Amino acid sequence: MLIAKQKRKENIAEYILYLYQVEDLIRAFKLDMDIIEQRLVSSYKADDKTKAEITDWYTNLVLMMEREQIREKGHLQFLKNLIDDLDDFHLKLMESKKEPLYVQTFQTVAGLITELKQKNPDAKNEVDLGITAIYGFLLLKMQQKQISIDTTEAIKRISKWLSDLSKLYRDFESGELSFE
Repeated sequence: MLIAKQKRKENIAEYILYLYQVEDLIRAFKLDMDIIEQRLVSSYKADDKTKAEITDWYTNLVLMMEREQIREKGHLQFLKNLIDDLDDFHLKLMESKKEPLYVQTFQTVAGLITELKQKNPDAKNEVDLGITAIYGFLLLKMQQKQISIDTTEAIKRISKWLSDLSKLYRDFESGELSFE
């Protein structure tokens, strides 16, 4: 919860990726709050009030995952909505050309995104493709699988794009950037 709050303020793409990890962690603990409290909440160096808030946060995530029937796989609806919002923002940036450096950065990954779309036709939009690619890459790294240099370079470029998008999104949310 504490990390999620910080990431939400700083970098929306990292926030989404972090919550994908949390979903998988909750699944690894079989959506069992007793295990989550034992293995996760107890490891936080925090006062009792903060630990109670952290427990509530995990409890709410577990309840949402159960309600949305994503016990085995899938992502929470609010994360899907956030990705859609971020993609809408991306499209506005591309259309308005208000941020030419952003447009240029996206153009460096547009071919990669097209390739990813062919491999993942179920992806809803360009941001979804980018985040899914990065998360897949992170999972491969955690599993200590061999990753080609080309894949690593592609992920670096996609990460740069999503980082730039996240910064502009933060600016937009804070009122420092507008389309008017």
